[in-house]
Amino acid sequence: MNPLQQLYFQAIMKQQELEKVKQEDQVQRQNQEIIKKQQLLSLVLQPTSNISEKQTWPLIEIQNRITQYFQQQVLRGEVVIIKNKFGNNLPSFLNVLGNLIINGLDQLKGEETQIGILKSQFINQPMNITMSNSLFKTLSLLLRSSLVEFERDQLSDSRQINLKYFSQFLLFRDDFCDIFFDSLYQYQISQHKQVSQQLSFYQLHQLIIKETEDVWSTFIYKLMSQQQKQLTKEQFLLQFNNYTILMNNFFKKSNLIFDIVENTVKQTAQLHSDQIFQEYLLIMGSFKATTQDFLKKAITIFFNDTNVVIDLQEFIKRTKQIHNQMNSSILYILPMLIQLESHMIDITKFNEKQETQIIKNSSNYYLRMIEKLKNKCVYNGEQNCSCKKCQCVRRNRNSANESQRKKREALEKIGPLQDAFEEIQKKVRKVENENENLRQLLTQIFQDPQVSKLASSFIEPLTKIISDTDPGIESYEC
Repeated sequence: MNPLQQLYFQAIMKQQELEKVKQEDQVQRQNQEIIKKQQLLSLVLQPTSNISEKQTWPLIEIQNRITQYFQQQVLRGEVVIIKNKFGNNLPSFLNVLGNLIINGLDQLKGEETQIGILKSQFINQPMNITMSNSLFKTLSLLLRSSLVEFERDQLSDSRQINLKYFSQFLLFRDDFCDIFFDSLYQYQISQHKQVSQQLSFYQLHQLIIKETEDVWSTFIYKLMSQQQKQLTKEQFLLQFNNYTILMNNFFKKSNLIFDIVENTVKQTAQLHSDQIFQEYLLIMGSFKATTQDFLKKAITIFFNDTNVVIDLQEFIKRTKQIHNQMNSSILYILPMLIQLESHMIDITKFNEKQETQIIKNSSNYYLRMIEKLKNKCVYNGEQNCSCKKCQCVRRNRNSANESQRKKREALEKIGPLQDAFEEIQKKVRKVENENENLRQLLTQIFQDPQVSKLASSFIEPLTKIISDTDPGIESYEC
């Protein structure tokens, strides 16, 4: 390499080094600017974030505080006074639940702005109200304990909701509130990234209004599958048995509609809704009469040798098929009952003074029929039930079967005699026919004028002879 080439090469190397240093400086300056921007941004955002965290509570935290307040009210046995903030646009039970939640929000101290916004949202859009499991159970306990009243200035309103029946409302009963929550809850993620199970007013409202049959089918599927994506045959059998026991106990014991019917018969209530009473009887009668037949039919339609699990869509489709074939909606008994009770409560919006008026009623029929159905066991004498009614049914069946067996044995023993008796009966009928023919022939002969003179002395004794039967045959026939 000549000196000129060496100088050229050195210049290139030096230029590359300068470019490299320049690039490093530029990258360093850019990094410094980025760091400064990040620091500035963190300084700007950090105080706001802290304020936000301090000024807002997660929804589940608010629900927990409301729950604690109402739990204390229950422990102390103190009545919660509520004011109607929702008018009369909601079903009565949702109205009461909503007003209780608003009352609970009013008891919270601090963060008035957030609480005020939440109250406004709930009142304007009540279908968006949700309840955690503990809050729903506590409100149910509060209503079962009859510790809720409206303000006195609202009691004079004839349209005001009557709270006396809420202690027995199906949704709030101790043996059913868990079932409704576990079958209807949905997971909700708050802005604080907290996940919780929530039961919304919208879901409860849909269960009552039933815009489509799929709403009830979905509810029953979640109940049977326990919120799983698939329902197995074994799980269906287990859950259906639990469902049967649960509903059987419901019909046996006191419940809202039965008590209303009973009070109506005693003329202590101005409630006369024959349509609701009739629907209740139909539901109760269908459950008592077709439960076991339905189970046998359902097993063959829901599941087979190649299909041991079923998903929601197939369950909805096949449930409709079973109900159409059996002309019974036995799987829908639970949602049908809560819908019926909700309607029953909605028509009790009257004043206590009006309720005490004595009026004529015709509800004694419904009371007798309900009492009669209450004594009928849903298992109808099957071996898996040991109640007195089923034991009696089994004894009667065994007695009838034994009677039939003895009758068959007796018929087998007298078989030859029976055959001889039938042969004699045939001969008797033949002789009777011949006698009748002879009688008609003689009558025609003696109608002739030349022979009619002999009729009085001949036809009467002859007719008597023909009409006489063998005394042995007569005795045997008896």
